[in-house]
Amino acid sequence: MSKYENRAIMSLLNMCNEMFRKNIEIRRITKTCALLLMSGLSPHDIPKKIIEKCLSSQKDDGGFIGNTDTLWNIKFLEFYPQHKEKRNRAMEWLVSNNGDEEGFGRSKRDMHRIPVTGLALYLIPEIATEQNLEWLEKTWSLELNSLTYKAAYTILAFNKNQCTPKTNRRLIYETAAWLSTQQEPSGGFAPWLSHPAGENVYCTAVALLALISMQDDGYKETIERAYNYLCRTQLKSGIWAYHEIEDGASWGLYALSQAEKYLEV
Repeated sequence: MSKYENRAIMSLLNMCNEMFRKNIEIRRITKTCALLLMSGLSPHDIPKKIIEKCLSSQKDDGGFIGNTDTLWNIKFLEFYPQHKEKRNRAMEWLVSNNGDEEGFGRSKRDMHRIPVTGLALYLIPEIATEQNLEWLEKTWSLELNSLTYKAAYTILAFNKNQCTPKTNRRLIYETAAWLSTQQEPSGGFAPWLSHPAGENVYCTAVALLALISMQDDGYKETIERAYNYLCRTQLKSGIWAYHEIEDGASWGLYALSQAEKYLEV
C-alpha cells in the first residue's frame, strides 16, 4: 500500500468518525466506508457504531431513503455477511416499483439515469438483468461521447457483468477509445476535454477505473498518467480539492488502489 493510499485512508476514517459525531446523514458515511472497503480496508476497521446506524436506518419495506443511498448501503453490507438478510431485503426494494422503464434513477420517482444505472450494475452485479443492460446500451448510444463519467459508468457496468452490448457489439471498445481521448494534458479528466471547470478527482477516478476494467494494455499509458495526476494533486492531508470532500477522497482512494494493482506500483 502506497503512502498516497495510507494518507487517504487515515483522512477518510477520521472524516467518518467526525461525520458520525456531527450526526451527518448516514448515506455519506456508508458510501465512504464502502469505498474504503472496496479499496482493501478490513471490515474490522469500520467502527461498529456505523454498521449499527446503517442497519437501524433501514425502513420497514427494506429500502433506505432513495435509490442511491440504498445501493451504497447494499454494497457496504456486502462486507458483513452476517447481515445478508437485510442486504437481500434492500436489493428487493431497489428493484421493485421502479416504473415501466428499465434502469434506475436517484429515487423511485426520478427519471432513470446513466450514472445511477451504471453504478448500480457495477456495484451490485446481482441485480443486473439483460433488460437493464439493454436500457444502458440504448441510452448511452443516444448520448454517445457526451460526458466522461457517463462513458465510464457504462463501461464499468458492462465489463463487471462480462456482457457485450447487443445492438453495437463494439460499443464498449468505442466508448473506451473515446474516453481515452478526453484526458487533459495534466493527466486528469474533466466532464469533457477542455471543460471550463477543469479536471477533478472524481472524473479522473471513474475514468481511470473504467479504462483499467478494459484489461487492455493499449490504455496503460493513459492509466499511468491519470494515476500520476491523482498522486500529484493529493493534498498532504490525504484528500483532494473537491466540493464534497469525502466523496472526492474516497473515489480517489479507490482509483489509486486499483491503479496500483494494475501498474504493480
